[in-house]
Amino acid sequence: MKQRLRQLLFEIEQLKRNKVQDLLLGIGLTPGQGQARILMSLASSEHVSQRKLADECMLDVTTMSRTLDRLERQGLIERKTDPDCRRAYRISLTDAGRMKAEEVKEGFARLEERLFDGFGQTEMRELSVKLEKIKDNLKGEMYEKQ
Repeated sequence: MKQRLRQLLFEIEQLKRNKVQDLLLGIGLTPGQGQARILMSLASSEHVSQRKLADECMLDVTTMSRTLDRLERQGLIERKTDPDCRRAYRISLTDAGRMKAEEVKEGFARLEERLFDGFGQTEMRELSVKLEKIKDNLKGEMYEKQ
């Protein structure tokens, strides 16, 4: 039974990853670089420092910098010097970036609908409890120390 559950979790993750990849490519974003996370984060809070944005999106500074370069070349974000610190930048969405963030939001909403199609509220609550338990288990030590 454990092997079957492990296989199901793996298959679900692979299918979800493929759907997300198709979604992002379909709207002109590069999967795996945090572009969607950055756009969604900026859509909810404009003029964010690059450091704060990296923390919110759980990206290292180097990846964040490269990804922002790409988004800026695409005309989706703009960087302005932080008036409080000339070495820092404030990042915000352009009008095109706001439109792209809305496409991301709508795409993920469609994916979420598909993902939970046929689930009632009770089933979703029960699944949530079980997945939280798995997540908590994974947060623990892999092997007990002897």
